[in-house]
Amino acid sequence: MTEPASLPSSLARWVESVLGPVQAVRGTSHARTESHVWEVISRTGRHFVKVSPEPVFYTCETRAYRAAVPRLGYANAPALKDSSAELLALILTPVEGEPLKSVTPPAARRRAAHEQAGRLLRLFHNALPNHQAQAEAAHTVDATVTGLEKHIAAAGDHLSVSEADMIRRIVGTLPALGPLPAGFLHGDFWERNLLWNGRRCALTDYERSTPGPLVADFVHLATAVWPDHPDLATALFAGYGRPLSAVEQQALAAFAAADAARALAYGPRCGDTDTTARGRRTVERLAMEGRR
Repeated sequence: MTEPASLPSSLARWVESVLGPVQAVRGTSHARTESHVWEVISRTGRHFVKVSPEPVFYTCETRAYRAAVPRLGYANAPALKDSSAELLALILTPVEGEPLKSVTPPAARRRAAHEQAGRLLRLFHNALPNHQAQAEAAHTVDATVTGLEKHIAAAGDHLSVSEADMIRRIVGTLPALGPLPAGFLHGDFWERNLLWNGRRCALTDYERSTPGPLVADFVHLATAVWPDHPDLATALFAGYGRPLSAVEQQALAAFAAADAARALAYGPRCGDTDTTARGRRTVERLAMEGRR
């Protein structure tokens, strides 16, 4: 996504009321996101301005910045400078580093980054006690199960009849697993949102943060990274401070199966080859595990 070299007028007026006159603007949005992000330079320094596409994303992100992000510590996450509910906008401080997905450090450094990421995620998860998050965690499970058919139908020929039945069977086990450990989910936890500066990992992008079952935060890494790099799973859980329980491992397989259906519904329709490949690989891995 290419951003204009200047902020929209209403946004610019608000930003300057907080930061003073803006001296430079640069668009920095991710290619596949609906949020708009600009880097701005003013007399007060460098900041990022983010505009959410919908109120729900703005609400999730501002809640996370107020309730959970401060627990991560200085330089481990951006800080919220100010926010505007009217504009769905946030002003954030910068953190040093580049997305871990794009910098590909040496193996030992990458493991160190994942171990640090595990520590940050545990702090984030613990920002909301289990008993307070349980109701919304139960809703996440219900929504995953009830929404599955929509994704299977949208995937069409990208799922065979037998593959669709396998996904239904795996996802259908979720309700029987009982209440899962719950807390504050990041909601989009993977290497794109982990910034690495060579020695420190920082966690960013909280627009999908919500209370829910903690295991759901591991789906992206479990489907896109850990199959080829199991050492990174070991490093992350060393930082996280505990492994997944047997029940959480079953739940992870179920959430991964649901994610595969979503990926095969979204990826081909939007020309997203990475998402399509992730969904296809997950289906094949689940089928192989089922034959063992």
